[in-house]
Amino acid sequence: MANLRYPEDYHSYFDPKIYLEICYSQFKEGDDSDLSAALPFLKLLHEFWSNFKSLSETEVGEFRYLEYGGGPSITNIAFACPKVNHIVFSEYTEANRQAVKSWIAGEPDSHDWMPLFEVISELEQQENKIPVESTEKEKQDALLHRANELKKKIKSIVPCDVTKTPIVQLEHDDVGKPFDFVGTSLCLEACVTSEEHYKNTVAKLCNLLKPNGYLFMYGVLEQTYYFVGKEKFYTFPLNEKMVKEAMNEAGMKIENFTTIPVTWSEANISDCKATFFTYGRSCKI
Repeated sequence: MANLRYPEDYHSYFDPKIYLEICYSQFKEGDDSDLSAALPFLKLLHEFWSNFKSLSETEVGEFRYLEYGGGPSITNIAFACPKVNHIVFSEYTEANRQAVKSWIAGEPDSHDWMPLFEVISELEQQENKIPVESTEKEKQDALLHRANELKKKIKSIVPCDVTKTPIVQLEHDDVGKPFDFVGTSLCLEACVTSEEHYKNTVAKLCNLLKPNGYLFMYGVLEQTYYFVGKEKFYTFPLNEKMVKEAMNEAGMKIENFTTIPVTWSEANISDCKATFFTYGRSCKI
């Protein structure tokens, strides 16, 4: 039986390559029976960002986004890219931060994120309902442009830790500057140790927002463990009531809360009962 790994063990036992292969290697659009486990979440992310105008439609200004505990994944920030121009990516382990840095640098062994950009493009085209006639080269050039645009908008990659104060080590230029958006996915439940700790952490994330700023979270419900390869990692078992209370107590007005049936637990990867996607707007003045 595998030993249960706890938050402090991520530095030594969490393998970003294995994690990305398990969770972010399939992004193909297709029939419901063929959808990857990630696709329902990707559709919800797309719907969230569709609520906001693109930068080309807005007055000139800085729109700031903090990704909290992003792991080795660029998924959230890839969707955010057209709507923001200053991205701070924070993550607990150096190995995961390095995985993102390797992708930005274009290193040959970095994760291939082009399938993700393909799905994003398909979702945007479906929303616009406008047929796009283009050659394969034109499609690939457009995807590459989107990827390069994102790389330019990532202004810093910094450590974060829910056990420290502050919980994210912002670089000097970002200290004291609140964010328009804060997003976190599959993070908090993996590193908090109690309901109180969870609620306090959500409140700290909300304190990083501008008035009327948005917090969105994607996570798992009633999960106590998950596997990355042969390594078994601890999870604090959240429930819907707990998540909603945390947001309300932090001064957020919840605008959406969606639960998603799980598919991967059947393969004994975790004991997750469902996933959730939620977002809310800060009511603080």
